[in-house]
Amino acid sequence: MNFKFHHIGIVVNSIEQYENQMLPAKKIKEVVDEIQNSKLALYENFNDSFIELIEPLNEKSTSINSLKKFGNHLNHLCYQTDSFLELDKFMMLNKWMKVFGPVPAILFENKNVVFYLNRVGQLLEFILSE
Repeated sequence: MNFKFHHIGIVVNSIEQYENQMLPAKKIKEVVDEIQNSKLALYENFNDSFIELIEPLNEKSTSINSLKKFGNHLNHLCYQTDSFLELDKFMMLNKWMKVFGPVPAILFENKNVVFYLNRVGQLLEFILSE
């Protein structure tokens, strides 16, 4: 099973306010994701990984409870993988729980993403490479 680091995801109250306090980073894209009920922004990050800012739009947002509990915070790490089938097998062996997906991610050209939670509460996102 091969994994390549892709991005960090940060949940924020306001993308505009948060990005003004970031180190200089070029915004690549900003979208509204109706599946996650969030506004998402993607930034270049000094190498071949990215920073994703996630702003919940309403109470139906997949990240609203996390924002309420922790405020602005690092929410997840994301890795690319070449097989969701192999990923599922790997995660079952390691007793990680699938919490969301796979769903198309508008921020990533509708590539499918899936989220897993480990036994110590770490959230990981996986994006299917093509």
